[in-house]
Amino acid sequence: MIKRMRKGHLAGIAGLMLLMPVPAGAQDGATLLEENCSGCHMVDDNGALSRISGQRKTPEGWLMTIVRMRLFHGLEIEPAVQSELVHYLSDTQGLAPSETEGLRYALERDPDYQEQVEAPLGEMCARCHSGARFKLQRRTPEEWGLHIDFHLGQWPTLEYQALARDRQWLKLAREEVVPLLAERYPLESEAWSKWLAAQKPDATGRWVFATTLPEKGEAYGALEVTGDSQPYEVSGTLMTVDGEELTLSGKLNVYTGYEWRANLDIGGTKYRQILEISEDGSSLSGRQFLHAEDSLGGAFKAARADGDPAIVGVVPSTVPAGSNAKVQIVGTGLGEVALSGALEATGGEANSYGAAIDVDPAADADGLITIASGDATSEDTLAVYSHIDSLKVEPAFAVARVGGGGGSAGKVPAHFDAVGYWNGPDGKPGTEDDIRIGSVPATWSVAPFNEEAEELKDTQFAGTMDETLGIFMPAVAGPNPDRPFSTNNAGNLKVLATSGEATGEGQLIVTVQRWNDPPIR
Repeated sequence: MIKRMRKGHLAGIAGLMLLMPVPAGAQDGATLLEENCSGCHMVDDNGALSRISGQRKTPEGWLMTIVRMRLFHGLEIEPAVQSELVHYLSDTQGLAPSETEGLRYALERDPDYQEQVEAPLGEMCARCHSGARFKLQRRTPEEWGLHIDFHLGQWPTLEYQALARDRQWLKLAREEVVPLLAERYPLESEAWSKWLAAQKPDATGRWVFATTLPEKGEAYGALEVTGDSQPYEVSGTLMTVDGEELTLSGKLNVYTGYEWRANLDIGGTKYRQILEISEDGSSLSGRQFLHAEDSLGGAFKAARADGDPAIVGVVPSTVPAGSNAKVQIVGTGLGEVALSGALEATGGEANSYGAAIDVDPAADADGLITIASGDATSEDTLAVYSHIDSLKVEPAFAVARVGGGGGSAGKVPAHFDAVGYWNGPDGKPGTEDDIRIGSVPATWSVAPFNEEAEELKDTQFAGTMDETLGIFMPAVAGPNPDRPFSTNNAGNLKVLATSGEATGEGQLIVTVQRWNDPPIR
């Protein structure tokens, strides 16, 4: 029986708990819910459990709720039963695909997304956690009110915080915020009713995909999902842009009919996938990242191999002029390839990942290329370049965190891309008409962001930048006697990229550990 766990481990268990197998001969979810939850939650006249019946959440949201019951209320529950409850609650009281739209960055643990949460929800709710954390919930008006009371009971010191001690925050929360939340995020919705009744897409079968790996760059491949029950088996092959072939294997669970959660081994490295199956079952989209370091990852797009003609990606997506390259068009239903735009060519042939074509752009070629193959077309997907007018660092602002040193919180690295641009019609760099080339090779370095960072020698203590990969690895956590006041190895750094004569600059804040790291931050 599980009784207690360290709070900081919640994100780490998410990938494991959301992939636990359903125990053989397990009781149905409703029975498990009653047996494990009715000891504290009262049964109403309709047989529903108090508090629980008035909410809908994502799989991560329900997992966080159950783990909180264990941490603070002594719930004892077997891991496999917990997994089955998360499945049951997500399937019967989850969110429709449209209700997660625009908020998936939180589920995907995108480290670079910057929220803009409007008042009064920004100052009332998002000053402590992401706005997505409450936007990915649906509740009755009564439940939203009780949620305010829960916050006060669970974290009584919030009354002494800024934006609480200096105003009648509880009155504002109950009279302004609760009605607003109930209006925007109601328990009952047409979208959820339709999704409950809809036929759910099938995750099994073969998928072709395009993605990026932190240390290997652009990649493509195919995965096969098999099995009659969850977790499904996943197997396949991934090809890097340099032609390295890696074996892929792992486990997959699907929640609410479309929420794809997989743990994979790719060439000996553990990855996690948080994806969304399209409502028609033809495509996948989301993010794939290192299991141990979720700040390192990339977008993942896939199409069902036996689906309608489609192009999901091109590897490589940028080709230097005057070079030879084999371009893989990743997709389904593809055949002979036709290129138009900055490079005119036809030919190539279909393969198990889509179709491939050899290109040999002229030494002075510059421009975007449209790709057509079979009945599928993708505009301006490929770029050839002989020069770069300007370079941007993406993300322009990032956060890394020190860690290790014997503590439970590991280091949180940061990854940057150098993105090339051509000047637009106005002939000036850095204006709205600039034309994006895409990711280009660059040399990376860091420098003090300002005079204070230079005085504190942040570049010496905060960590190291891989000059080829653009990955910054922060230093160890803890007081450093070699720094003024024995301060931590925090820092404020410029991130510098150089490609040919073009340079780009971003900012990196290296800060302290994140001790409590739940599945939805």
